[in-house]
Amino acid sequence: MNVSVYDILSHTPPWVFILLAYLTWIGLLRLRPGVRQLGRIWITPAIFIVWGLVGLFHRPGDFSFILAHWTVGAVVGAALGSLGGMRLIVDRPRQLVRLPSSILPVVRILIIFGAHYSLQVAAALHPDHRAALLTWDIYVSGASAGYFLAWSVRFLQAYRKAPQADLAPIIPLKA
Repeated sequence: MNVSVYDILSHTPPWVFILLAYLTWIGLLRLRPGVRQLGRIWITPAIFIVWGLVGLFHRPGDFSFILAHWTVGAVVGAALGSLGGMRLIVDRPRQLVRLPSSILPVVRILIIFGAHYSLQVAAALHPDHRAALLTWDIYVSGASAGYFLAWSVRFLQAYRKAPQADLAPIIPLKA
């Protein structure tokens, strides 16, 4: 089978490109330090947790098999998501958070998104390996949900311990 990049991209639903562009933009914003509204910080974790749960509940087949593989991925993801510390400065009355610059957000977004996309494309191109490829996608779904759940716990702990500051003079980023 000779499939071109154009064939692959033309059969990709438009929402995939929109989601990739949005998530990449959010990740790129973190390349510089900035102030964000507390509620907006939860957008990326929510997207990946929901996407991970969709991978668990909308996969055809034996649910116990899917759940077992998803759980292994979630445990690995949670272990990775619980690593490291966060240096936050917060303005609790205004619900603002100053985040340091980091390349990690855009890297993790591209890795998780790329893994999902690559496995789905490979499964479509190689139906004889579809079951194995989609099993790996179950691991990715679990890992992304587990990672961002653990990251959320770590963020909440850092938020509670973070020093208070007046961040009102700083314009919050819109992502």
